[in-house]
Amino acid sequence: MNVGMAVFGVITLILTAFVVIYYSYLFKNTDHDVSFFLSVGILSFFMNMCSNAGSAWTLNYIYLIVDLVFIGVGFLINLESTLNFYKSIGPWFKKTFTDTANIGWEILSLLVCPAGLSLYFVWYKDDGKNALACRCGKCGMWGVLIWVVLLWMILGFAL
Repeated sequence: MNVGMAVFGVITLILTAFVVIYYSYLFKNTDHDVSFFLSVGILSFFMNMCSNAGSAWTLNYIYLIVDLVFIGVGFLINLESTLNFYKSIGPWFKKTFTDTANIGWEILSLLVCPAGLSLYFVWYKDDGKNALACRCGKCGMWGVLIWVVLLWMILGFAL
């Protein structure tokens, strides 16, 4: 296995995930129809994972080109919303990682997915913990997705 190309495959996979998140933001916050770009981004993410698992490293150049073109097209679609997306990244990280009262529950929910989903169902009717229950549930669902992607990548590289 060519380690350099495997690293390039992981980098393009992360960039493709960023493009999907970027177009999800544009889909939610603009009046423009970006469903084509969002669909292609999701398919590209899935195909990128399959290419990495099959050691088809040369396809990663295509994914890189598609991602860079889609990021550029996002600026053309709506410059103001694109700039707002990039401006919102820092405050999101600050808000997420400075909430010391709940960060432990969220990390637990992300890393141990069944715990996060269980906490959601235990706390969702409690008025004092309803917001925390929703956050734990979201982290649990994201955790399931992240574990699937990580297992797919690890097994794809190992086999």
